[in-house]
Amino acid sequence: MKRLLIILVALFSISYSSTSQTELDSSKLRISLLTCTPGAELYSVFGHNALRIVDSSAGTDIVYNFGTFDFNDPDFYTKFVRGKLLYFVSQVAYPDFLFEYQYFKRGVTEQVLQLPPDEKKKIQSDLFENVREENRYYKYDFLYDNCSTRLRDIIFKRFTSKAFDPPPIVESSTTFRDHLHSYLDRAEMDWTALGIDLLLGVGADFPMSVSESMFLPDYLFKGVALARTPLGKLEQEQIIAVSDAQPTPEKNPFYASPLFVIGLFSLLLLLPSLLPSKGKGLQVFCDRILLIVTGVLGIFLLFMWFGTDHQSFSKNINLVWAFPLNIYIAFRLDDVQNWIKKLLRIWSVLLVVLIAVSLVYAGIINTALYPLMFLLSYRYWLLSKNN
Repeated sequence: MKRLLIILVALFSISYSSTSQTELDSSKLRISLLTCTPGAELYSVFGHNALRIVDSSAGTDIVYNFGTFDFNDPDFYTKFVRGKLLYFVSQVAYPDFLFEYQYFKRGVTEQVLQLPPDEKKKIQSDLFENVREENRYYKYDFLYDNCSTRLRDIIFKRFTSKAFDPPPIVESSTTFRDHLHSYLDRAEMDWTALGIDLLLGVGADFPMSVSESMFLPDYLFKGVALARTPLGKLEQEQIIAVSDAQPTPEKNPFYASPLFVIGLFSLLLLLPSLLPSKGKGLQVFCDRILLIVTGVLGIFLLFMWFGTDHQSFSKNINLVWAFPLNIYIAFRLDDVQNWIKKLLRIWSVLLVVLIAVSLVYAGIINTALYPLMFLLSYRYWLLSKNN
């Protein structure tokens, strides 16, 4: 009798477990986050995310990609620079999606999400709405609205039962700029890092929240791996769909680095000031080059701040040394007015202070720019004393 009771309890447990599993799978949906490893090109150096939905009732296997744009748009570059280029969500069959990454030898890892059936259906329904022509477009922003942040918001912010925010996945003091540099340094893209550092405003230098740190694909992957929901771990299963076979980038020679090139440029512009007085005409010529170059760059940075829709490029501290008024001063060197002398004296000291601050808060100014900033400070001070 006791043996019979044990058998009946075991059968009941198996039946109950089977029923529970059926209820969990009643949506007939399998939703996964796909994380793609960085590529060799600039557009792929930070990796990529997409969302895969397998609908067994409809027999479909679709990948939703929020990183799509129309490269054939005749105004592509103009729109891209002005921050008005529209990205959109696209659909592609899973085998076709994998084929592209296999061809470029970039890895793809799949994280199957453990979600209640109603939330799976809600995500699918939301994506059906997103791919409609009138809803699919959005203005891409480098830090705040991209292919990863869109999926982060779908995974972490749209659930009725809410997935808990994961624990911190980076050090508490880590900034957006730190995040970006870790990829660019690894890819040996020193000049690209310099360009991004020139464009990014001070917002990129504040410590990120846990949610903000998932603006890059690898960190969204880590967030999903660590997060928990009322059902348990958000990540139900992890599968390597394509192994990464990208070659390690070659280290650039020192003479091709931004620090060397800008340092050499600054030295050449400084040399005439070390010559006897007969080199004065050459020094005026070099000063004009220095002031015009930094002034034009300053006007460009002002345009990127006020003339575009890029949130990330506002409040740019580089405008302290890339001073737009330098263009005007460049053509007044033969007759430097008193108000200009006072301004140059103030700006000379301000540049030294900025360099000191950037040494304390590493990263807010790219170190390759230090030679140019020291040269500007030195020439500002001498011009302010010039009679």
